[in-house]
This record gives sequence, structure tokens and C-alpha cells, in this order.
Amino acid sequence: MTKLPFSNSISLTDRLSAYAQNLKDDQPEFAEVYDQMVERLINAGSGANVMKAGDQMPGFLLPDDSGRLVSLQNLLSNGPLVISLNRGHWCTFCRIELDSLAQIHAQVKERGGNIIAITPERQAFARKLKQACNLPFDVLSDIDNAYALSLGLVVWCDDQVRTMYKRLEYNLDEFQGNEGWLVPIPATFVVGSNGTILASFADADFRQRMVPQDILNHL
Repeated sequence: MTKLPFSNSISLTDRLSAYAQNLKDDQPEFAEVYDQMVERLINAGSGANVMKAGDQMPGFLLPDDSGRLVSLQNLLSNGPLVISLNRGHWCTFCRIELDSLAQIHAQVKERGGNIIAITPERQAFARKLKQACNLPFDVLSDIDNAYALSLGLVVWCDDQVRTMYKRLEYNLDEFQGNEGWLVPIPATFVVGSNGTILASFADADFRQRMVPQDILNHL
């Protein structure tokens, strides 16, 4: 896993934009495939019906990187929760976002809240993600994308994307333990201790993420 690009002293939006531009400059074929994938997802309305503020967050019971089962109910018993759904340890856009969440973790705690990340990867790779990004919060494994499916946030990697990922050794079948080649649309939910969603963000263009300051404002 390569080191995250760009200093964490600049904003999340600028880091994501800079990495996207680097892809276009250094790996134009890679960037073009992503552009086509995003266009397909937007045209299909993917992620458009994400739950909004005022909705109740569906519960989950998922294993953390050590195999301990973690429930939404138990997490909310300790206060508000920031939930970040991500594609996996191989996705640099996701690691940039998670790094930004790690930076505001102390501020979230000061507001009585906590952060949890959810990825469709097996525990070994969830652990790898947590260690590589030095995350001060847990990473849960959403086996077979079951929870993301319940949220309507799962999309299929088409043949062109799959071919590119295999060439880059992004072996999702190994990482996820199945051959579905499905990934979640990255999404962030700020959930009150009563289970009500305070804010949500999901974009078919997975290169876009919720701004950390918005998270803090809603807490």
C-alpha cells in the first residue's frame, strides 16, 4: 500500500481533487475508466436515494478487525456516531478521507461522539486499512456488502473496471472473499444517539466526500 499523497495540512476537498488530477496526468487511461464509471453511475441514479436527515439509521451487527461483533445500538449508547462507508484499503480516495476523519477524531470525541468505518473487505484487510492509516477508530467488515445493500449503496464493477483493477492487482475477489465485484458508493452518515440521521452524504462520483467541518457542525 503506497503512502498517502499530499500533505494533510490542506483540506480534504483539495487533497481529493489533487489526487484525481494526478491520475489524469500520470495514468490517463485509469482516469478515463473512472470518468466513464462515474458517468454510468450518475446516469443510473446510483446513490440518489440515500437516506436523509430525519430518517432512522438501519441497525447492523458487524465484526471489527479482531472478530468482535459490534452493533449500531451499542455504539449509539455511547453518543452520536459518524459512519463512513468505504470501498476498501486499496482505494486511495477512501484512505484520504479516512485520514481526514482521523484528524478530527479528537474533536468528534469532544462533542460526545465517535467514528466508525465500514468496508466490504475481510478482517485481515480491514486490519491492514486501520494500521496503514493509523486510525484511532474501528473498521468493521461488511461481508458480501450486506449492510451497504440494505442502504441501496452497492454498485457493480463492470468488465472495463474489473480489467483495470486486476492489472493494478486490486483483487477484490480476494479482498472481499467473493467473486461479486461489488463495491459500495462511499457514504457518510452523522447519526444522533437516538438513531436519527442528522446529516448524510453519498455521491455516485466516489471522488467526492463529506467535508469534515460539515460533520463537526452537525454534531
